[in-house]
Amino acid sequence: MSRPLSPSIALACSELLEVVSRNAVTPAGATGLALGAVPSVDVLDAAMAFRWIEVAPEGALKATARGARALAESDGRRRLRLLLIDYVEAMSPSWLYLTPSGRRETLLQAPPGIRQVIVESGLAYDDDEDAVAFWDGLAARARGSRDASLAEIGRRGERLTVEHERTRTGVLPKWIALDSSSDGYDVLSMVSASDQRRLTVEVKASERPLSLAYFHLTRNEWEMANESLNHVFHLWSLVGPRPMLATLSINHVLAHVPADSGDGCWKSVSIPFEAFAGEFSTIA
Repeated sequence: MSRPLSPSIALACSELLEVVSRNAVTPAGATGLALGAVPSVDVLDAAMAFRWIEVAPEGALKATARGARALAESDGRRRLRLLLIDYVEAMSPSWLYLTPSGRRETLLQAPPGIRQVIVESGLAYDDDEDAVAFWDGLAARARGSRDASLAEIGRRGERLTVEHERTRTGVLPKWIALDSSSDGYDVLSMVSASDQRRLTVEVKASERPLSLAYFHLTRNEWEMANESLNHVFHLWSLVGPRPMLATLSINHVLAHVPADSGDGCWKSVSIPFEAFAGEFSTIA
């Protein structure tokens, strides 16, 4: 989709959908239609990106199942809501990741065109069941996408640790986390090239700047670290063209780990990368 979503694009897509449902229109013919103030070629591009329209075998445009669903919706605001959902599914826009923070935060930071479509669809202020379901659905999608993205970053850090340990010791370590996430550490290496004692490594990675990066340490990971005779934490900063690594001992991390108090028992703690800024060095 070459043009950002806006109320004009949304309205023109709806108009094109109506035209295609009533007439035999080829893609070339669609580019000659007058569809508001938006160039018709951009409208066609958007409608096909939303999967509202496709080219039939005979060469004419036709409404897809998604398009037919939108056509069946006579309420203009509800049709806009359908368009927003189809837009998100097709484009996975960056503002989607704002939705877990709530509607207000999304409206404050989303692009102007998106914000206006949201307003005109009644999703900016309504709290009816449909509106709540819309926002909850986007937030769930964002969390899923974000979790997948975080998992990919974590795997990249683990892979860097495997290569770093192979170079450091001359022996390929075991990538434990690839097989199981319940062991409490990610990589099993050795103390050094001349010391074959087990070294367990917990890996954390972030693509954020050091001032904004943090990692979550679970109680299981911390208990495993203390049970291991030799354990280190690898923090990978993946900002910039070359990764930076901080290798931390248990004592490095100890000052940032909470203590149980009374009947309370901590389960997870968030620790900033910046607390160990002096420990990072660039890895070739």
